[in-house]
Amino acid sequence: MAGLNYSHAMTRRTFTKLWTAAAAATVAPAIIAKDPPAPAAEEAKLQSEFLLDLTIERGPSNNVGSVGVNRVVVPVVGGTFEGPRLKGTIVGPAGDWIIARPDGSSVLDIRAVLQTDDNEKIYMTARGIAYTPKGGTLFARILPVFETGSAKYSWLNNVVAVGVKRPMPGVAYRVYQIL
Repeated sequence: MAGLNYSHAMTRRTFTKLWTAAAAATVAPAIIAKDPPAPAAEEAKLQSEFLLDLTIERGPSNNVGSVGVNRVVVPVVGGTFEGPRLKGTIVGPAGDWIIARPDGSSVLDIRAVLQTDDNEKIYMTARGIAYTPKGGTLFARILPVFETGSAKYSWLNNVVAVGVKRPMPGVAYRVYQIL
């Protein structure tokens, strides 16, 4: 071991002390850390507020068919939307590209241009699920997403929303903003 400078060499005892300190620093926070405090009951609840009522006027369905599922394209020929902060009509092009699944449920894929009463345009897409339970009525939920370049309605670009089918003739949803 000639030429070895022991002033920089590490002994087993020094190595063991350093390794133990490093391991303790890594493991200790995990042991010491407690579960984060439970949120207050109000914070844990999903909260929402009414955004708008959406009524869709459908044209005649086009049954396309497909392997394993049934694809149906339904033109949206008009409709309205109204809420506390916006109001207007659905303008073309618009449609619902539906996949009817073998279990009787349907995947909804709605795309539409909304025109506000002050002539601003909002692009809306909505995915959803619809089905009718045995002995029940149609159950449908959609997840609308909005896009607009309008400064007045730019707040819609950041909205997370859920639409609930309304029990009335035709296609109508009450849309809620998730807070």
